[in-house]
Amino acid sequence: MAKTYLAEVSTDEARGETARIYEEIRRLTGVPLVALIYRHLATMPGVLDGLWRGVGLLLEGGVLQERAWGLARGAWPGAVPDPGAALCALPRDELARAANVVDAYNRANPVNYAVVCVIRAARAGAPLPPPISALPAWTPPPRLGAIAPIPAMAALAPAARAQVDGFGKAAGDGEPVLVPTLYRHIAHWPALLDVAAREVGPRLATGVFAEAITGFHASVAAAATDIAQQRALTVDPLLQSPAINAVFDRFSQVIPEMVVVGNFLRRVIDRA
Repeated sequence: MAKTYLAEVSTDEARGETARIYEEIRRLTGVPLVALIYRHLATMPGVLDGLWRGVGLLLEGGVLQERAWGLARGAWPGAVPDPGAALCALPRDELARAANVVDAYNRANPVNYAVVCVIRAARAGAPLPPPISALPAWTPPPRLGAIAPIPAMAALAPAARAQVDGFGKAAGDGEPVLVPTLYRHIAHWPALLDVAAREVGPRLATGVFAEAITGFHASVAAAATDIAQQRALTVDPLLQSPAINAVFDRFSQVIPEMVVVGNFLRRVIDRA
């Protein structure tokens, strides 16, 4: 059976309200990309709109972003390996382009996970006080510069696709595979993808990153519960279905991991 990947609406395919929400996500996180969790939710009628009605105001006020970015600083405090000759041999401008891609994910992923956690906290919470309708004015950070496009899985060279596929996560036999987009994005730089395959994969498999991942998850979940209660966040009924809960479960296993991995890879690039 041919492998299938998690369905998504790409930024090029987005139209109407979906395109508007995508642009708001980019503006309020200061990155030039839209994360897979939103691209996947956009395949489900009304779901992305419902999510945005819940968290859009929080993001407008910078509440989630500032907490998430603060908690993600130093997400990987441990050592990083030698980057290897191939990565060090990249021209400085190419190394900078690769770093810009990793920086975009490192800015986006903490916020993405805070969004998941605050929605889950609001669904699980007790009755809350009247909602706060406005937040203090907040100015998003300047958007990171343009970055290389996200390559389609089918466009990857066979060797690169095999490496990227190695990071895929399936919910069960025959289920679509969730491949964190960062891995296919860094396929533009085979030397960096080689580092991920050589250094990240084994550390994930042996639990080297586990404590850092758990720590980030716990801190964001606690902050999200606090924010949901303070702001009396309400949740669209569409976000309370078992199917959406399953989506959040899958991404809750992936996004904290990618926060740590992204921090790790950025420090490897710094060494190069």
